[in-house]
Amino acid sequence: MLDTMLISWFIRLSQFFLNLIFRPPSKTNQVVCYDVLYHSKAMQFGNNNPSHFLRKYTTTRDVSWLNQEDVHLFCVTEKSFVFARTTPGVDIHNISEHPFLYNAKSSHTVELGVISTDLALDLVRDRTDDGSNIGYLHNLGRCGSTLVCNMVFKTGQCQVLSEPGALFDITAETVQKPELMDDPLTVERVRAVLLFLAKNPERKYFIKIHSFLMYILPLIHKALPGVREAFMYRSLKPMFISAKRAFNLGNMPFYIFKRFAVSAGFNTSEGFTELEREGADSIDKVSLYGYVRDTRTYMDEALTRSDLVAYSYESLIANPEGFVAHFLDQIGVGSEWADLAVTAMNEDSQKNSWLSKKDVEERVKKVEVILEKEAEEFVKRLAGEKFMIELEGDKLEMTNIANQWNKN
Repeated sequence: MLDTMLISWFIRLSQFFLNLIFRPPSKTNQVVCYDVLYHSKAMQFGNNNPSHFLRKYTTTRDVSWLNQEDVHLFCVTEKSFVFARTTPGVDIHNISEHPFLYNAKSSHTVELGVISTDLALDLVRDRTDDGSNIGYLHNLGRCGSTLVCNMVFKTGQCQVLSEPGALFDITAETVQKPELMDDPLTVERVRAVLLFLAKNPERKYFIKIHSFLMYILPLIHKALPGVREAFMYRSLKPMFISAKRAFNLGNMPFYIFKRFAVSAGFNTSEGFTELEREGADSIDKVSLYGYVRDTRTYMDEALTRSDLVAYSYESLIANPEGFVAHFLDQIGVGSEWADLAVTAMNEDSQKNSWLSKKDVEERVKKVEVILEKEAEEFVKRLAGEKFMIELEGDKLEMTNIANQWNKN
């Protein structure tokens, strides 16, 4: 929740520059290409914005350039799709080296290519695949989703895309303009993003998203009904404390947090004021509100669909073999690979990133990691009255999650 707002704020800040700098080509069947000369350090923290590249225009190319093995969808704007050609010989999908795809693309991009949104939609319009070769994991963050992603990678049975950046941009737009959720063009753009990410219909893919993308959860099924979706969550208290530890925000003043939250589209200024009237006057309360709100987004979708399954972090720890076997079947990989996948349990799933265990442990020395008692009472009341989510026990376990795997 905390990192969600920071990343969203960066995305919103970059949208103006993206639309200004990366104009679509005048000829609709061409790719405008730029050589990348320098990568800004801002890219390391989830700012999926190619305007932070120092680049120079080189040429226009035929759309066949997009089919190269080392060309990947990078991000989208309202008017364009931006692709990145990455360093030859570097496997950006090897998540044991690159745990977050948006970061890997940012670090290894050597050339950018831009096409118009109209051309992007035309290029995938005749694709007949329904997404059944794609597994897709929605999650609340700090709930074991990156660990599960590493388990899937261990099987070697599909290309793993851990937090690709392109869907961040569409999410940022819809958060600011909720009416876009009902716009058929938004669904078309989501479909195009998914098909460009999974560009080989004969291959299996697994996409693990950032928690910020929970907002557009309903659009995935609308865009590609065959996508094999799952949702991962955790008891609220340990989930929030883990976030507080990881992002070292325990001592941030609330007025600064609020500024980030409103800028990020967590809520409008008016909506945030209303939330404060309900008693959300601290980082803890607002963050817990975000978790139950996003869980309600899942619930509203899952209550009408039996194919969307929820998995808890607690069930993974209690029964890793059973969890992984069922999960691999759910996403289309197959339970026969479970024994191999479970071997990832003892590894640092976020190594080589600023969220590695070592880096988090270093930062947490400076943080008072607690959850305010008043915030617990606040979220218990709000979860039941506003979101119809039942919370039980000291850990604030969500007990009425729809379509739970291994529900007691």
